[in-house]
Amino acid sequence: MIDPTLALQSLIGDRLAADPAITAHVNPVNIRAGSIRPDHLPAIVLAPARVRLLGRASGGQIVAEVRAFLHIWAIEDGSTVAQAIASAVLAALMDPPAATGFSIDDWERPALVWARDPDPARAMMQGTVGLRAVLRWRVD
Repeated sequence: MIDPTLALQSLIGDRLAADPAITAHVNPVNIRAGSIRPDHLPAIVLAPARVRLLGRASGGQIVAEVRAFLHIWAIEDGSTVAQAIASAVLAALMDPPAATGFSIDDWERPALVWARDPDPARAMMQGTVGLRAVLRWRVD
């Protein structure tokens, strides 16, 4: 494995798409990787990760810190849908997903911040969830 960040992103997306508390509000097809505002709401978008190599570990392994954001998008209509999605996401990501082919040595619990869409013509809420993990893997 050259870089496990895409595998980690898949694990996170799969965990969210399998959680009934999340899929009660977000269609699993609207849980995806990307970097742009979604067309269909509500949605969860996993942004590309930032990777910082920390060094080498025994046995020719690589250690890196991964920081990523996922964005919760919902219509700002006075309902509690966005908050329900965010609560379910935070609970689902309280513990690290089970990794295959790499190890998650450190997992910070997620942090959430809310913002209104910067485009005043749209009535959208955006919750940004910050994730941080330290990964270790062997380069094949």
